[in-house]
Amino acid sequence: MLTTIETTLIYTVLLGSLYLLVSLGFSLICGVLRIFHLGYAYIFVATIYLTWLFFHTLGLPLWLSITLMVIVQAVISILIYKGIVARYLEMEEKIITGLLLIAMIAEQAALEWYPIQTAVFLPTTIIPGNVEIGATTIPIQMIIAAAVGIVVTVLFILFFLKTKTGLAVRAISFDTDAAKIMGIEVESIYMFIMILVVIPVIIAMLLIAPVWAVDPSMGWGYMITAILISVMGGLGNIRGTIIASYIIGFTHAVASFTLNEPRLMNLAGLAVVVVMLMVRPQGIAKTESLW
Repeated sequence: MLTTIETTLIYTVLLGSLYLLVSLGFSLICGVLRIFHLGYAYIFVATIYLTWLFFHTLGLPLWLSITLMVIVQAVISILIYKGIVARYLEMEEKIITGLLLIAMIAEQAALEWYPIQTAVFLPTTIIPGNVEIGATTIPIQMIIAAAVGIVVTVLFILFFLKTKTGLAVRAISFDTDAAKIMGIEVESIYMFIMILVVIPVIIAMLLIAPVWAVDPSMGWGYMITAILISVMGGLGNIRGTIIASYIIGFTHAVASFTLNEPRLMNLAGLAVVVVMLMVRPQGIAKTESLW
């Protein structure tokens, strides 16, 4: 019993910290652009399969493959903003539809060129092997990924609280019209956020790729987790997103290690979010502000 509790608590921290990377971008999009980014799933797929394209298919060095992947992702983000978000900002249904189609295209393209039976593996392991914490054996790579999740989250918080650009982003998230009157270049900030949100996802996927299985449909599972966390935390509020990440991490850990039913992870997370919204419809934190 004590071993089960220990394992559950350890994985609560590990999963919760990883989920910070998974959900930060989605929360930012909701908080700043006020759109429900249903195309968010494409970022997970693009990270893995663009890197694999450059690294394995074209035979480029891993560092160059990752660099090119990041550049392509930034270009895709700008094109999505210019072609869909900026054009239909006042027509939410068209934005949602367009972004959803982007995610579906990314999945189908990956399925076509690299079907699920293809052995896609990125050698992005920083430190190989496992470590024992009590009676629990954990991949060192996963611990590193969790630690990086915490560090990246802290850097994001400092950015939004301490920098001029971060303060401008917070102003826009609070009141777009007032921000325009104050002289803030709202369009530039919007484009900046579209690029910024891919960074935590890229970091997460590169770190966990050697540990967890990857396939062309994986983006939907991660996006569901991001949506649950963002809704529970209060759409667009980073403080709430942090708390919700660990609540969902705990829920998933209980389903996996206490109940021994990993297949119930998403169902358990969904149930927890539904109960939370029944008690507190606005989520853990206020949705009117980014922090």
